[in-house]
Order: sequence, then C-alpha cells, then structure tokens
Amino acid sequence: MKRFMLLAVLCLAALSCTQEAELTIAPDVSSFQVGADGGQFDAIILTNGLWTATCEDESVTLSPDSGDYTLPIHVHVGPNEEHYTKVIRIALTAKVDKLTRTNRIVVTQQCHPFIICDETEKTVGPEGDIVRFEVNSNDSWHAVRVDGTDACLFEPEEGGPNRTDFAMLIPENPDGGIYAVRLVLDHSPATEIVLTVEQLPEGCL
Repeated sequence: MKRFMLLAVLCLAALSCTQEAELTIAPDVSSFQVGADGGQFDAIILTNGLWTATCEDESVTLSPDSGDYTLPIHVHVGPNEEHYTKVIRIALTAKVDKLTRTNRIVVTQQCHPFIICDETEKTVGPEGDIVRFEVNSNDSWHAVRVDGTDACLFEPEEGGPNRTDFAMLIPENPDGGIYAVRLVLDHSPATEIVLTVEQLPEGCL
C-alpha cells in the first residue's frame, strides 16, 4: 500500500512538471493575401518547443519548414493557375515532450481574369440550327461578331460573371459558311474567347 501511494505521488509530480506546448503566429494568421501572380511574406512562429510546417499546395515554398522555439518563417506562393480563388492552409505543429499543439496560417490567393468554354468550335448542316455554348467567367463580358465572318443572331449580348448559356442562331444556307463571335471581358479587354460555328454546305454531310 505504501509503495502504491509513493508511486502515485511520483506520477503526479512528473505531470505537474510537464511543460504545456504553446504555438502562436504573428501577425494575425487571417490577414495574409497574395495576388494571382503569387507573392511572399514573413511570419513569426512563437513556440516553446520543436515545430514543423507543411502545406499540400505544390506552389508554396516554406523556409524553413521546421525549427525550435521562436523563429521567422518565409512563405513564397507561386502563380495561381486555377480558375478560382485559392485558400491555402499551412499546417503548424509544435511538440514539447509528449504534448503537441497545432495552428495554421491561412493564405487567400486571387485568380487571373478568365472566360472559358469547354467547346469553342461546333458544326451544323446547311439547314441551320441554334447552337448553344456554356460559358464561364469571373467578370462581366460583351459579345462582338468577328470581322470577316458571316452574320448571325446571338444572345445574350452581355453576360457573366459565373456561368452563362450563349446561343448562336445559324440561318439556313445551302452554301455553308463560318460564323464567329468574340466574348470579351469588360474589365480585362485582352482576355477573350472566340466561339466558332462551321456550317457545312449541301453534299458535305
């Protein structure tokens, strides 16, 4: 009985001497933002033990990615090649004895202006048809007929952002023709796509 009591006292003493793991980041972890072309920033890892940093995003470089006690960490974020705003999470883990503490750095990265369509070229017969395209963008856009191509009706004349159904009304024409419309972003005129419909003449089907 005395041996058991002595062992219990020793265990409690050991636990009371165990240091709690601490892990904070400066400045505020929610404040980091980078542009579509990428960027870099520094943060301070504040801890009382060993720490590691990991990130699943391959465009992110951490230097260093581990250390002990309080150290600065340099974060480099590469260009955003996706068609959406990325939320990048950098996981931090600190260890003191057998205790661990976790935290994270959150980075918001904007994307480049874009307007896309899964299929930009389609074909119809000489009888004509309504040809539909599914357009997606992150900005408003307007439609303009491509010079040198045959005229056709199309709608809508404006659209975006997000998904828009775009239709071209190809008239009946036994000789066939080429119809093309440019969709141009309003706030980034250099960003556009061209939707083309080839109308085959009679006898080519």
